[in-house]
Amino acid sequence: MKERGIPHPPHGEEQEFYQMVVSGDTEGILSLRERYGGDMPGSGDTSGTEKGRLSENPVRNEIYHLVANCTIITRACISAGMPQEDAYSLSDMFIRQADRCRSVAEVRRVNDDMAMEFAGRMKRLRSRSVSPAVRRAISCISDNLHTKLTAAGIAERLGYNRSYLAVIFKRETGQTITEFILNRRVEAAKSLISGGIRLSEIAEMLGFSSQSHFCRCFKEVTGVTPGEFRDKGI
Repeated sequence: MKERGIPHPPHGEEQEFYQMVVSGDTEGILSLRERYGGDMPGSGDTSGTEKGRLSENPVRNEIYHLVANCTIITRACISAGMPQEDAYSLSDMFIRQADRCRSVAEVRRVNDDMAMEFAGRMKRLRSRSVSPAVRRAISCISDNLHTKLTAAGIAERLGYNRSYLAVIFKRETGQTITEFILNRRVEAAKSLISGGIRLSEIAEMLGFSSQSHFCRCFKEVTGVTPGEFRDKGI
């Protein structure tokens, strides 16, 4: 690539950026962005140099770099403790947003938003000091959103007393187990809606009893119906 005059930013600086995302250092990321004059590692332009040219189409080139950047961040955050369902849902959502972009500037904004959202999630994750029981329950929920989940069933599966798990879960997360399950399903649904999946299929995929039940729950959490969410491109 050097022979073709297409340099890459130093590996150490990219590693610094990814470490900031994983550690939830949102302030550091903003500072790094200022250092690059508005562009963070992972976008197509850093410190006035272009990263590898993956396409002759400038917008497509930028999207390809965003996808690569998002893949690295997603895997790093999962390794650092972010639930897989959360990480993959975020990844899918931002890649779909990038796919709808029509300019390099739009893709770079999505790239910045993606990095800050992952970092913000990791920051909140690290700020919560949860017990092993609650951590196991959260992991169980995140890995089984497609199945029927109840507080009693989770407690039984993990070998905890139902009342004990319910009390510490509410105390440590601020939500009941049922509320947490619903919020996680709605977050997953947002990504699927953005991907053009039919509402009836989403309802079935995420364990809702019917499409109407899914729509009621979605509006209860977000304030809009799934159709309104899709039409507004939120």
